[in-house]
Amino acid sequence: MSSELPLFPLNVVLFPGMQLPLHIFEQRYRLMMQRCLDGDRCFGVAMITEGQEGESGTVPASTGCSCEIVESTTLPDGRMNLVVQGRRRFRILTMREEDDYLIGAVEWIDDEPAGDRSDELAVEVKTLLTGYLASLAHNTELTNLGLEEIDIPDDPYSLSMWVAALIAIPNEQKQQLLVLETTEERLDLEYQILFRSAIVQRAYEKRGPDTTSPEDETGPFAQFASLN
Repeated sequence: MSSELPLFPLNVVLFPGMQLPLHIFEQRYRLMMQRCLDGDRCFGVAMITEGQEGESGTVPASTGCSCEIVESTTLPDGRMNLVVQGRRRFRILTMREEDDYLIGAVEWIDDEPAGDRSDELAVEVKTLLTGYLASLAHNTELTNLGLEEIDIPDDPYSLSMWVAALIAIPNEQKQQLLVLETTEERLDLEYQILFRSAIVQRAYEKRGPDTTSPEDETGPFAQFASLN
């Protein structure tokens, strides 16, 4: 059974549990958000695949994530500052336009039941993630970042979405993680991304920051290079 959801195309991929600050200034989206605030406070975010953010005629990806407005401030000139939190993934079936913004008929997406390897993969991903965050803190000189204070989820599904929102990879690759419908597949791909990042980071540290990074030869996940 499908549901209707106002759609907000953005140059970002939203995941369940992820918080996102938004500044709303276009009249059409002010109207949309006010209607959301007067209703169930929910709308859908989908990554832009064609067009530019803030322009008419943008085309959203077929898979997105619903969100709930958890904080809202309306400025004197009518602009809005919002904080939204991702809730549930959806697939767009059809779209129509209403008052210059999009309304989508959507079906909801849930992961298939967790498989036998989910817990094992979650432990492996969490181990690599700790190293990733330590390298990130070192490279950006965030000496006051206490890794032990970061609340990393233990549940495999929640962890897979938390990591997907956190890691620094292009939006097109984040979208791949959003679309996957099993926790195991998502964790497995995140493991590959983090493993490769660790290889690149070790090579970077050996060569020093003023030298060119070595050519990568780490196999089929080479396209997932992204380190801060």
